[in-house]
Amino acid sequence: MLEMRENVDIKEHCTLRVGGQFRYFIETGDKGELEKVFEFAKEKNLSIFVLGSGSNMVFPDGILEKVVVKINFSGFEVLDDTDEYTDIKVGAGENWDSVVERTVDMNLSGIEAMSAIPGTAGATPVQNVGAYGQEIKDTLLEVEVFDVENKDFKIITNSLCSFSYRNSIFKGDAKGKYVITSTTLRLSKSKPFIPNYPGVKKYFLENNINSPTLLQIREAIIDIRSDKLPDPKFIPSVGSFFKNTIVPKEVANNLKYQYPTMIVFPVNDKETKVPSGFLIEQAGLKGKSFGPISSYIHNAVVLVNNGGATRADVERVRDEITKIIFEKFGIKLETEPEFV
Repeated sequence: MLEMRENVDIKEHCTLRVGGQFRYFIETGDKGELEKVFEFAKEKNLSIFVLGSGSNMVFPDGILEKVVVKINFSGFEVLDDTDEYTDIKVGAGENWDSVVERTVDMNLSGIEAMSAIPGTAGATPVQNVGAYGQEIKDTLLEVEVFDVENKDFKIITNSLCSFSYRNSIFKGDAKGKYVITSTTLRLSKSKPFIPNYPGVKKYFLENNINSPTLLQIREAIIDIRSDKLPDPKFIPSVGSFFKNTIVPKEVANNLKYQYPTMIVFPVNDKETKVPSGFLIEQAGLKGKSFGPISSYIHNAVVLVNNGGATRADVERVRDEITKIIFEKFGIKLETEPEFV
């Protein structure tokens, strides 16, 4: 039987601890209940909002007049196992870092650099989650979804997901059309990918690691992320609030000339990824308090809730930082979290 609650405190389901109330809130781990959920929403003449762990969301301060569905679909199943790779189907409600940990224990490579990213497995394709040179698009074979309009299940393959930097069809043209129920990943048994990032290199050098194993790579990433990102259990945040910015190559070259210590990442022959945190720090905003919201002292792309912050506060600080960076560098910052 479908269990529904009314007027549920959003802050209990959002790592930023901002928001008012969900008008209706349903948790389900049964794919068979999805059709009933949509029937209920139709009766109430409300739209559906699918919630994972709430780690990348900014909610309104009042009542969110939607039927919010928290997805708890579990499952971790080996579909195929060869000498070169293993295909694994993962339930959308599985904790993402637990999935990474399990695959590392199986000595499978492909997602280890995405260790310690908060959220659920089903959220990873939505914004093409990535870190330290790996993205979910590199390993994802397909996504199983519930088609909201047709009320049935279907498979969407990688090529149809329209993946790009922190984006996919699920954030664009197909937003609201599907509920992700599982993902299937193809992970490699070959020599692990070693992230070519200064912080990772420094970690291996300091720990005298020349040929890191998958577990050592995972441990390095967890150690680095723990220094750079606050634990939302103690310091409310959404993790990285601002995306790294992709700019024309010549713009990046000009910035590099002005700031020789800035590390940039070529995207293709014409574009380069510029670290937004570096720009925010150069503007003197790292660690700056804006009242109930602050730029995190250890990582400028992170905004933290000092206590009592509202969505209006978040929007105000977002706009102020964006304006300052644009006026100083001519670059428009983009945000990672979804503003619901």
